[in-house]
Amino acid sequence: MEFSKNLSASEAKYKYLGLPKKTRSFFPDKDEIFQIKFKGKSYKMKVNNKDCIMLSQLYEYHEFHALDFIKIIKNKDTSFSFSVDRNQN
Repeated sequence: MEFSKNLSASEAKYKYLGLPKKTRSFFPDKDEIFQIKFKGKSYKMKVNNKDCIMLSQLYEYHEFHALDFIKIIKNKDTSFSFSVDRNQN
């Protein structure tokens, strides 16, 4: 399974990924820690009470911009793989 979307200007500026209600069930419950693999590193992430994932720690390797295309794939284990492509519509 996978989740994908283009980042809005607000999401890029404030370093978060908003999850639409229809795809919210793709991710673990609120405040449950899960692993996201991004550019060869593993990060501990969680969905907050506003149905958002904060991207701050990923800025170590990538500065996000509006319209960046985010793709998150659920792996067979309990982790996720995260990728980003610049300005894909």
